[in-house]
Amino acid sequence: MKRWLTMTGGLLIWAAHFLGLYLLASAADVWSSPEAASGRWIGLGFSLLCLALVALLASRMLRRPGSDETVGWERRVAVTGALVAAIGIIWQTAPLAF
Repeated sequence: MKRWLTMTGGLLIWAAHFLGLYLLASAADVWSSPEAASGRWIGLGFSLLCLALVALLASRMLRRPGSDETVGWERRVAVTGALVAAIGIIWQTAPLAF
């Protein structure tokens, strides 16, 4: 199970990011204006935290010891998932920045 969590960790962080931004936007809509600067800064900070977690996961996988075929496959899956997650997080954060 730990191997699957490691391989899909980036995608799980992306899913948590999506849910977190949705909840932040909903809370900003209820308690203040959706265009309020404080809500945007909180969303940007949350997105940067998620990007840092994805980068940390990818760097740990790239430095993971082992040279057998199974470890190499897990490494490729994890890094590819982290790359997809990073692109998704940036794409979801873009409306907050502009």
